[in-house]
Amino acid sequence: MSKDMNDYRQGDTIYILLKKSQAESVMDEWLEGNWQCDLMVHRSQKNKGCVVLETTDLMFAARIIQWHTYERVTYKRPSNEKR
Repeated sequence: MSKDMNDYRQGDTIYILLKKSQAESVMDEWLEGNWQCDLMVHRSQKNKGCVVLETTDLMFAARIIQWHTYERVTYKRPSNEKR
C-alpha cells in the first residue's frame, strides 16, 4: 500500500480508517444520499474500535475526508497494474 496520495490513479482502492461512530455517520450519508458507488465496510484488524471503508470512487472518498473525522487514508493499486 502506498502512503503518498500524490501517486493515486483512477481505479485504485481507497481505504479510510474511521472510528465506529464516524463510520456509522458515513453509512447513513451513503444510504440517505443514495450514492451510486462501491463501498465495502469491515472492522479493522490492526486498530481496535475502528472500521475500514473501501471504495474506488474518488468523489465519495473526498467527501468522507472533507466532512468526517478520519484516522488514516491509504490506497492500493489493483495487482494487475504496475506503477
